[in-house]
Amino acid sequence: MAFDGNELLDLVVSDRLRKSSVHSETNELISSESDKGRVVNSAAFRRLQQKAQVFPLDENAAVRTRLTHSIEVSQVGRFLAQKVIEKLNLGGKSYENLAAFVNAVETSCLLHDIGNPPFGHLGEAAIRNWFRQHQENTNLRFFDGNPQGFRLACFLSGKDEYGLNLTATLLLSCIKYPWVQKSAKAAAPEKFGIFDYDYEKYKQACELVGWEEGKAFPLAKLMEAADDIAYCTSDLEDGLEKNVIQSYQLREELDWYEDDTNSPVDTFVKFKTDLIRVAVEEAAEEFVENIEKIGAGEEVKLIDDNKEAGGKIKSIKSFARKYIYSNEDVEKIELAGNSAIKGILGHFRHILEMDESRFECLLHGDYKKAKAHSLEFDMRVFNRLPKSYVKKYEFMKRSLKNSDGDERDARNHLVVDFISGMTDDFAIHTYQVLQGIRVR
Repeated sequence: MAFDGNELLDLVVSDRLRKSSVHSETNELISSESDKGRVVNSAAFRRLQQKAQVFPLDENAAVRTRLTHSIEVSQVGRFLAQKVIEKLNLGGKSYENLAAFVNAVETSCLLHDIGNPPFGHLGEAAIRNWFRQHQENTNLRFFDGNPQGFRLACFLSGKDEYGLNLTATLLLSCIKYPWVQKSAKAAAPEKFGIFDYDYEKYKQACELVGWEEGKAFPLAKLMEAADDIAYCTSDLEDGLEKNVIQSYQLREELDWYEDDTNSPVDTFVKFKTDLIRVAVEEAAEEFVENIEKIGAGEEVKLIDDNKEAGGKIKSIKSFARKYIYSNEDVEKIELAGNSAIKGILGHFRHILEMDESRFECLLHGDYKKAKAHSLEFDMRVFNRLPKSYVKKYEFMKRSLKNSDGDERDARNHLVVDFISGMTDDFAIHTYQVLQGIRVR
């Protein structure tokens, strides 16, 4: 049977990997609302308020953080999901089905950046490069915020091994690349969405939804399109706010940009809202026209460079790379962030490399044995790790040992979980404390 709007709505389920104690969560709409509550009330989501979108450590509150960016993406995602419903003529379906579908797309957008380390893509590169220099057999050599985000959702957050215990639908909706790093599907080594250890959770989610492993999930395609639409215009707006770019440059570089020199701010707001509206329309059309291919897991780009809005978005991305992302002030802070992340990893290096018996001294707070092994300072470095993350390490270690895995994988993740969860300012602060530059 061909994949259609009915089957699309059937992908929205209330099932969770661990059964919820709330009986009403057999209802898809209530479950989707609960998902949203779990995300927005999580510490990982709150920390996005001090992770930069483009301009790290900025004092201007009008400039976006990962949190405000995620909220904007969620609004575009909600709009896009509603457009898909309209174009598929699904208005006759129950309110609960339609609202749950829209909620799932919206909440996946709130989650889309939750795994990003401090200093964004440069922070990812810093973690990758450090492990490439110091360890050979770990997929953290290809660390990326996408699999880290899935790990936060399904394991790292919360008190047990199920993380936020989100619905299976939402777990699948936040994975852009539904495969592990060693998969043949990975177009680039770091373009993967699931760490090896977390793949079992993905597999369970697929079983609950009735979705084939390795196929891009339709709702994740909508989340990805919403992010593309939102971030390009917001980065321009932040560039104008920071005076990194000027309106005349937009007029000169983007020949379709019409600027009222008497009111450049109002002009940009109108331009942004018009572009978002047209881009959502185009993306929804692409989704509906290609719904059978999407249902089959085929690669379909919802933002088409050959269409009006898609072509403008492509030009904006090129402009931002030329004038915003390469700005000297941005690069200086990113260089400092790179040093901070690599420096913190350097201080944990001995802990990552020591044999397991010595690490047990640190894990159990055995100061007498630690002193006997000359691990007094390693103990103090280890104590920087949050107890909640240490508990997750113990979950992971037990699981790896039951499957003949390597305990060192759990230890590596423990340290990277800690670092990737840091805000930009806390990463700098932690580095300064470990370096002895500051004492509190």
